[in-house]
Amino acid sequence: MKKTIFFAVLVALLFTTGLTNAQSKMKLGVGGFVGVPMGTFGDITSMGFGGAVQGEYEMGDKLVGTFTTGYLIFSGKDVSGLKMGDWSIIPLLVGGKYFFANNLYGAAKVGLNMVSYTSPEIKLGTIVIFPETKVSETKFGYAIGAGYDMGTLDLSINYGTFATDASYMGLTVLYKFGL
Repeated sequence: MKKTIFFAVLVALLFTTGLTNAQSKMKLGVGGFVGVPMGTFGDITSMGFGGAVQGEYEMGDKLVGTFTTGYLIFSGKDVSGLKMGDWSIIPLLVGGKYFFANNLYGAAKVGLNMVSYTSPEIKLGTIVIFPETKVSETKFGYAIGAGYDMGTLDLSINYGTFATDASYMGLTVLYKFGL
C-alpha cells in the first residue's frame, strides 16, 4: 500500500512538473467530494465524503487531460441491528474533459482504486466473536460525468465505480490555480 501511494504521488509530481515548458497550460485543483452510494452498495453504506486533487493539462481548444486522486470514505449502515463495515478509497484516475460550450464540459476517467474495507468487531455480550478486520485491494474503476468550469472554481457531477457492485453519484468542487 505504501508503495502504491508513493507511486501515485510520483505520477502526480511528474504530471505537474514534467511539462515545464507549458506551465501556462497546466492547472491544479484541490477540493471536496460528496457521494451517494448506488445499488447494492447503497444498501450497506451511507453518504460518502472526501477530498480530491486534480491535475489538468490543456491539450487543445476544447480538450483537457486530467489526473485525479484523493481520499474518499463511505461509512457502513446499521442493517437489522448489525453494523456494516466502512470503505475508504484512494482513486488514481486518468482522463479528459471535452468542452461543449465555453464553460460546460463532459468528462471521462479510468484507472485504479485502492479500496480498503474495515469490518466492525462483532460481540456477543462481552465476548468477541469476530475481531475487526481490514481487507485492502486494488480495483479497476471509472467515472463519467459533466461539469461547469468557472476558471478558478470547477463543479462536476459524476457516476463512477471503484469496485464490483460499488458505484456512486458524486459531486466534486475544486478550487483551481495555474502552475
